[in-house]
Amino acid sequence: MAKTLKSRTGRFVAGAVLVGAVLGVVVVLQNSAEQRSWASTEGVVRERLKSGKSVSVEVEYSLPDGSKQVATLSENGPARRPGERVTVRYDLREGRVADAALADNDQAHRVAGVMFGVVALGALVASLIAWTPPRRHD
Repeated sequence: MAKTLKSRTGRFVAGAVLVGAVLGVVVVLQNSAEQRSWASTEGVVRERLKSGKSVSVEVEYSLPDGSKQVATLSENGPARRPGERVTVRYDLREGRVADAALADNDQAHRVAGVMFGVVALGALVASLIAWTPPRRHD
């Protein structure tokens, strides 16, 4: 038997989805802001790798000390070909690259943020419906 939205279970699920979606939006915004603060440099795509449905690129880029770094980075934007120049953002910690991403990764953050936002809006509406008092029939 299906539970209604106004049942205890329906209210719990609507609230849990709302909390999860809001936390998702916050995490996406934090990650996006953090990556935008990383140092950036130009790199060259060495190889394009496919594994199932995901695509990544092997990129060689220079660090401030002149050393070369090679990293396999997720490709979330346009398809990159070997020899193509790309902008790489990286996070240096204690002189080592702790994390790196292609600069066009912002597009993936926007898509994820919009998706979480739509889910949050839907969960908010469902929560409002779940918690409104029933109509009185006079």
